[in-house]
Amino acid sequence: MNMSRIVKIFVVVVLTGLTCACTNSKESESETRTVEVDLEEALPLTENVQSVDVMTLKDSETGHLPGHLSKVVFRRDSIFVLDMFKDNGLYVYDSDGNIINSFVNRGEGPEEFQVIRDFNVTSDNIILFDPRSDEPFIFLDRDLNFLSKDKIGDCEYHFFYDSKNDSWWLDRGNDAYDGSDSKLIYKKGSGSKTMLKIPDNLKNITFGIWHSFTELSGDSLLYIPVVENVVYLCEPDNAKPLYCLDFKSKWYEFKKGDRNEGTVNLWDRIADEGYVNTLDILSDGRNVLHTFNSGDRHYVLIVNTDTYSSRLYYLTEEEHENLGDAVAYHNGQIIFGVPGKLVKVSMKRDSDKS
Repeated sequence: MNMSRIVKIFVVVVLTGLTCACTNSKESESETRTVEVDLEEALPLTENVQSVDVMTLKDSETGHLPGHLSKVVFRRDSIFVLDMFKDNGLYVYDSDGNIINSFVNRGEGPEEFQVIRDFNVTSDNIILFDPRSDEPFIFLDRDLNFLSKDKIGDCEYHFFYDSKNDSWWLDRGNDAYDGSDSKLIYKKGSGSKTMLKIPDNLKNITFGIWHSFTELSGDSLLYIPVVENVVYLCEPDNAKPLYCLDFKSKWYEFKKGDRNEGTVNLWDRIADEGYVNTLDILSDGRNVLHTFNSGDRHYVLIVNTDTYSSRLYYLTEEEHENLGDAVAYHNGQIIFGVPGKLVKVSMKRDSDKS
């Protein structure tokens, strides 16, 4: 079995985001903006590119080289890369693509991890999330030296640490096997509060997504729940719908009985029937970028959060395979990732098109 097949199987079980009805939200629909997404109006991405810049990620002296770019974060002159599959660990590169550090201490020891699923970069340190550990949050200094571990709170997939408010946002996905119906938890100090609950029709639909949190400028935090198409604005002690992605007949309406079908079989059926799947979210601070699949195409949707206007592009299967997944959205550039490379793509603006 080759690596691409292994990655696809893992994505099916753990990291697949699908959309469902906007009405999952209990908030007033009048307070939620709607972004209509018509797949028939998508433009070919490769014909609307302004420029392409390829950065080669140089090999690590330790022998660990990321084979899958699962999450990429740009901070000043450093690029942080999480590899969840081939060589699980966190890797740090400079702005020229030279590796400068890595944290690959796999194991069950006090300063080791079993699997890293997510990470945050703060002004003071690096926080890793290892869902298999009893103390899943690992704190490193900016040189990737181990500092400590902590339980923090109930988290299954992704998290965001708000350093300015010293608070945490914890994403539990749709895991209700332990009897909890909490999806999104806000934690500050010793107290915690459920901000969003798992809808009954989504309980134990245990797909996941690459990213569930993304930041906008002005210290705004956005959250997209797995298997929902509503984007929430997270504020201290509050999460409210910001906008809904209206895919019309192209998203799947989950039913309570779907959980009995089995994760892989359900995913296969949804994908085979051409529904939107693998919905993800990124941001460059001003605009939001969503990626998703439908049929044999991979789509890239850019949403302006000032006007809620949008631009929709598509890649063919071959183009998507060559470019890889969008792993970051930075300074207006879409960053695609393939093993050993970051492909920075700038899109034409309307005024640039002939």
